[in-house]
Amino acid sequence: MKNVSVKLGERIVLDDISFEIEKPSLVLVVGPNGAGKTTLIKLLLGMVKPFKGFVKVLGLNPFTEGLKLRSLIGYVPQKDKVSYEVPLKVGEVALMGILLRKGFPRIPQKEDIKAARKALEYLGMEDYWDSPFNELSGGQQKRVLIARALASNPIILFLDEVFAGLDVESQERLLNVLRMLKENGRTIMVIEHELDPIISLTDRILVLNKTICVYGDPVDVLNEDKLKTVYPYVKAVEREGRRMLILGDRHA
Repeated sequence: MKNVSVKLGERIVLDDISFEIEKPSLVLVVGPNGAGKTTLIKLLLGMVKPFKGFVKVLGLNPFTEGLKLRSLIGYVPQKDKVSYEVPLKVGEVALMGILLRKGFPRIPQKEDIKAARKALEYLGMEDYWDSPFNELSGGQQKRVLIARALASNPIILFLDEVFAGLDVESQERLLNVLRMLKENGRTIMVIEHELDPIISLTDRILVLNKTICVYGDPVDVLNEDKLKTVYPYVKAVEREGRRMLILGDRHA
């Protein structure tokens, strides 16, 4: 992104954003409520247009080459639009990401089913293939939605607050999946309110509050003085022998 600004109505929600992500890497985006974090991802996906600036993802313009771009990425939104009125099974939800990349008729092939089952296995949900999606717990549903994004083997994965509501086992499974994706050369952007549990895998941290406040290596960014303009109540703590910062979101 270069000098990108976005308006929603008359309100500027992102102001003069410039940054670059080298692949492969995991970038953690943090910032208070209303900082524009979800808008940032939607911008990269071509779902929101800027009124100023330049955006390229994998060398593609997300606003004119969106169809091609969406075939290369996976996205797990904060709130998904899976209909609870339609009695979908877990396997059908996991296949959605693959089938949306196909032309009509969208009929899954053996390799598609294998990929969807493998993705569910990564998240510990392989035994739920024939289970009704709407009968799962919230954490289980989120694991299935993550598997849906993984099944199509994306080059870039965008995750919007996926750790919220996951139990410790689910968090560990997801961390293992993200670690594997990084090792396989994938790039991942994760939005979270806090640094844990993803910080151990993070290559770069982007602190956003409508504009970029800090962007860099975790060692450089995790500095109380640098973060106090965004998080006035930031506090350093020792956790399992590591120095960590509790951000203290002010819910701006």
